[in-house]
Amino acid sequence: MIHIYGIPTCSSVRKAIQWAQERALPYEFHNFRKETLTADTLDAWLQKVSWTVLLNRKGQLWRKLDESLRASITDEASARSLMLENPVLIKRPVMVFDDGTVTIGVVESTWSDIC
Repeated sequence: MIHIYGIPTCSSVRKAIQWAQERALPYEFHNFRKETLTADTLDAWLQKVSWTVLLNRKGQLWRKLDESLRASITDEASARSLMLENPVLIKRPVMVFDDGTVTIGVVESTWSDIC
């Protein structure tokens, strides 16, 4: 089972879902806007992926944050706190595979290698 995390309006998330559907791979979609992101889940991702990769600093929401808040995100602890408070700041999609692999963004070649 593949777990796809993101928001349904994100084109990258839609690509990930379409990729899984085209290959008839079972998946679960976790909507950041409707489902709570647990600290345990985020911590598991942070063990495999750097916070600098996971935090989406190119998105609209990041640009709307107060400049002083953006400047205060300088390490994993501050990024973790911000991402838990607002999971939409996480780069999408986050895909978690049965073998424990975590990928961030659209990386179809890596997905194919895993499946």
